[in-house]
Amino acid sequence: MFKRNKGIIIALSSVMIITATFSTGTSFAMSPKRNADYFILNPYESVDWNTYGQYKAGFHAHTTESDGCNTPKEMIEDHYAKGFDVLAITDHNFTNTTWDRTDRPEDKPYLTPERLAEINTGIGRSNRGMLAVKYSNEQSAANHINTFFADYNNKPGDTLEEIIARTEELGGISHLNHPGPYTGGSSDIVKGEALSKDPAIYRKYVDLFNKYKSLVGMEIVNEKDVDSLSDRILWDSILSETMAVRNPVWGFSNDDSHYIEATGFSYNMMLMPTNNVDNLRNAMEKGTFYSVGKIAKRELGPDFKAEGPTPIISNIAVNQEENSITISGSHYNTIQWIANGKVIATGNTIDLNDFEDKVDSYVRAQLIGNGGISFTQPFGVNKYTIDNLEKSIKEMQLNKSIKKRLISKLNNAEKSMRKGKDNYVDLLSGFANDVKALAGSHLTEEEADKITKAVDEIILNFKPEN
Repeated sequence: MFKRNKGIIIALSSVMIITATFSTGTSFAMSPKRNADYFILNPYESVDWNTYGQYKAGFHAHTTESDGCNTPKEMIEDHYAKGFDVLAITDHNFTNTTWDRTDRPEDKPYLTPERLAEINTGIGRSNRGMLAVKYSNEQSAANHINTFFADYNNKPGDTLEEIIARTEELGGISHLNHPGPYTGGSSDIVKGEALSKDPAIYRKYVDLFNKYKSLVGMEIVNEKDVDSLSDRILWDSILSETMAVRNPVWGFSNDDSHYIEATGFSYNMMLMPTNNVDNLRNAMEKGTFYSVGKIAKRELGPDFKAEGPTPIISNIAVNQEENSITISGSHYNTIQWIANGKVIATGNTIDLNDFEDKVDSYVRAQLIGNGGISFTQPFGVNKYTIDNLEKSIKEMQLNKSIKKRLISKLNNAEKSMRKGKDNYVDLLSGFANDVKALAGSHLTEEEADKITKAVDEIILNFKPEN
């Protein structure tokens, strides 16, 4: 049964969606739907599940260039042998350039040009090559952070924000590494949960994510979940605030391997038409991937032993009319849906109408199976829609001519959106100005304020930002 919300005048107490905006100047945009109670942002909207490949990526690995036990050559070959399609070598404070370097000492060998060509073209792997993430570095002067696509190395004394800002200035992107040791969340499973929910702790990260669009995400699983057992909780705490201002934080899962025996436990499945640098960066920025862990102590238990394949996601479908999200896949036993850090539902499909009192600005899912766990990226959820706003206006005790004028402007704005025109902002702004003019006479100040705030949210839902 299709259920309706009770109207925007009642439901406007919190901000409810995200429009994902990135350094590329693009944003998610979805057509407003008639009779939709929720506006759902699907980070996988651009993915063609029938044709896109799923590419196994590791964004955190160390060699003897810093504190790793294996040479660059050994670490690259190990990832190649274990089926990785993408690899970022991220030695501490050492910028990776190319895998066939000749400027390093003999005890730190890289690949020969001939072997690099073989790995690039997928020799021995049915022509499925492995892609290098160029200019990758674990910047460690402050809290550890991985930077990518920026030829840059921090210096002693640099703050975390300075590292992020410099990376952005150079056109790179970054993600936070294993925040648990810095929040105290890695020390104890109970204490870690409390610390990861403490606004005094997580809001410093919220501020960074909101300020720097090149800071695309954070590690939610790291190094067999040694330090990251509370970082999924921290992720949810961060999402609860960043989603409200249209800023997604993508979750990454990385081995942080310092020796080859620790490789292959945590990785990311990048959803791309082909495996190349442009597509990879696009997926990292837009969140078109899901993260996988063979070990996740909080969700799977401290003694869990992975057996068989990890859960695979084969399709994600968002139905705006029915207010639902459906996940299809394999090698899982259950799918859990999380909102505000709590499991609110299980099953392949979630109907948001059934969880109005539990869902604020986002939901995410995790697939659990005998082989481990796979995490989707967050879906934005919003009750601010033109449909709800129009319904509220119709229910208000207003002069017929005033009501007709307001509804007409809403209808014109929706038509403008559907046709891809830009004047919908002016039309909605004109509607908001009319509402403000009614405050104190036909509307209370509180009613007018709630409606105009809703208009601001609707504009932000659809308006691209640079």
